Amino acid sequence: MAKNRQSPISKFYPLLGKLPLCVLYVIAYPIYLLGYYLVEKKRNVIFSNMQNSFPDMSLTELESLAKLNFKRLAYVVIEAIKTGTLTEEEIRKRVTLRNPEVIEKFAKNNQSVLMLAAHHCNWEWMLAGCSLGLSFPIDVVYKPLHDLAVDEHMKKSRSRFDARPIPNKNALIEIMQRRKEVRGFAMVADQSPVRKEEKYWTDFLNQDSSFAVGAQKIAKLTKYPVVFVGMKRLSLGHYEVFFEELGQAPYEKEGYGITEKYARSLEKMILDAPEDWMWSNRKWKRKRGVYD
Repeated sequence: MAKNRQSPISKFYPLLGKLPLCVLYVIAYPIYLLGYYLVEKKRNVIFSNMQNSFPDMSLTELESLAKLNFKRLAYVVIEAIKTGTLTEEEIRKRVTLRNPEVIEKFAKNNQSVLMLAAHHCNWEWMLAGCSLGLSFPIDVVYKPLHDLAVDEHMKKSRSRFDARPIPNKNALIEIMQRRKEVRGFAMVADQSPVRKEEKYWTDFLNQDSSFAVGAQKIAKLTKYPVVFVGMKRLSLGHYEVFFEELGQAPYEKEGYGITEKYARSLEKMILDAPEDWMWSNRKWKRKRGVYD
């Protein structure tokens, strides 16, 4: 059994969550400095991923992008801690939905929707903003964290405004149990699939990249429409969520069309604002044919 690892900051979560955002942003800056300059392993992963994705960038440009990305990540961590205490009014003010009609048309037709998101901008506020701004409840599929204190804090935050967190191992069962309800089933689908999991390989950010195909299989099984949920940073602490339809039933019996469309929408979003993606994710730790 894996040990419960507790991060140094987790014990301060309840206190930090009560502080005003303006104070938390001040705290985020030294967190960024300490993290970037002292956590060499994480910094190297970010820099290596960027260097492989943007081979034409100079070392100076890559270093500037890496620093900005690490700073943005520190802000997102602070914002995530604050999620549980933000009021409905504050969330509506800070997260706006650009084109909700793209996804609402399915709810009006009594259809549930698979919502594919990514670790871009603030995915925790994305859930809160969509839970408040859309007409149907959202179940978010997540991978439980090893740090039980942080995991419990995140579950409480994600459960606000009628949302329901679902552990990834129970996702298919829970989705099938609710097939007669109109719901959104949200998945953050940009992480590298586990070693023994089926994968779809495609060119992504100038690299041979693998994607999990679980969402594709669920879409075929349930015949739910699939929508990409993207996020754009407007300013510090303010975001815009947008929606892109990826597909509707009937789906092709073979192939990975939905997964490929997701990869392309994700790539475009990242290229528009590379500083806002979680480059510390070890997306390319596995190579085709070696770990399949």
